[in-house]
Amino acid sequence: MPKPSHKRGELDPTPASQTGLEEKGAGSADGTSEILKELKLFRTETAGNFGVLRKEVSDIKLNFEELKTRVNDAEQRIADNEERNMDLTKVLFHLIRKQKYLEEKCEDLEGRSRRNNLRIYSVPEKTEGSNMIVFIEKLIREQLSIREEIYIERAHRVGGTGVSVGRAAADFTRSIIVCFRSFKEKQRVLHAAWSLKDIRINDQRIYFDEDYTTEVFKERAKYRSARKQLQERKIKSRILYPAKLMLFLQDGKTKIFENPREAAEGLKDFGVTMEVPRKEPDWDSALRAAGWQSPRSRSKRAPAGEITASVESLRLSLDSYENDKTDDD
Repeated sequence: MPKPSHKRGELDPTPASQTGLEEKGAGSADGTSEILKELKLFRTETAGNFGVLRKEVSDIKLNFEELKTRVNDAEQRIADNEERNMDLTKVLFHLIRKQKYLEEKCEDLEGRSRRNNLRIYSVPEKTEGSNMIVFIEKLIREQLSIREEIYIERAHRVGGTGVSVGRAAADFTRSIIVCFRSFKEKQRVLHAAWSLKDIRINDQRIYFDEDYTTEVFKERAKYRSARKQLQERKIKSRILYPAKLMLFLQDGKTKIFENPREAAEGLKDFGVTMEVPRKEPDWDSALRAAGWQSPRSRSKRAPAGEITASVESLRLSLDSYENDKTDDD
């Protein structure tokens, strides 16, 4: 069907709405194209960003694996150190106990080696002349009235300090150590001297006593001031071996303090003041208080050869540590 024609000056019979739709459609096409371009650009940029992110994630993963390896290595080293420390703990407790045992053993052996000895205090210097043994034999016969034959192996003054061990600091004469052939002879001389009590040389009173070890002397010396106070209160006292204080009470009873620390507390009841001796450190207890554990504290009975195995394990651990250190270098 032919389209209707119209003359110049006449109105266009095509509706305005149709024209607007055509123009709008052309504008929509242009907008869609722009959107597609933006999406394509966004896709390109996003693809690039994802590549960067992927690389960063890959690097993070590699770093994480490296950290994981280092953490595992650190945990292994910590475990090795804990095991090594456990071996060291076992060895340390063993050495502490062994040291204490050996000290007590040496103290006992030294005390036994002195059983045939006695000491004479406050003998004026050079009174003995050139022969100490002859001087002591004469002293025993004339002062102690012992006529039986007494065999003296050796006799001499203590050397060095110039102060008699176990006596007051004002006593500058060195004590004399006398070694008899037998314990029986020494006891005979000692009891004779104790029974006489007042023995003098050149108007100087001298004293006889056992020849104790240095540690025993130190412990017994701690009673000196307390015994003076007891004497002022007319309370008799005696020091028993090795360092026990015995009191003779007025009712005929006796009281014994086992050590100076116990005596310092107990003598307060008698009006006697005594300095409390410093307590010797107990390393076993000190280590437990600091967090150390003895292998015996974890089990009632340690397996045989545990200490030997611990020492061997410690040695192997130290060898391994030195090898690792050499490899690292």
